[in-house]
Amino acid sequence: MNNKVDWINLIGSYCLFAFIYSAVIWAIWSFLFAPFFNITFTYLQVLGAYTIARLFFGNTNTNYISNIYSQKPVDLDKIDNYIKDFQNQLDKEAEELEKKYEDLDKKD
Repeated sequence: MNNKVDWINLIGSYCLFAFIYSAVIWAIWSFLFAPFFNITFTYLQVLGAYTIARLFFGNTNTNYISNIYSQKPVDLDKIDNYIKDFQNQLDKEAEELEKKYEDLDKKD
């Protein structure tokens, strides 16, 4: 499996999401909470706080759509094996049910 990391793309996507998420956080704070708490932040302060929070807490290993920039690749072989095992289990259960109904048909 290819373990190369496209650092330019990875850093670019982190920066892109950092700027977007910081803008959303700044807008929500500025227009919804700042009038109530009487505390205002600049966009750069929010960007810095967001960046520090990301450095401390990192990226969660979830499969949410916001995790599309995760550098952890999906193991397609593992997914394929799971689907095959699940299909085999379903086939076994279907054969058992067919045998039960064949036995019932023989009794009639």
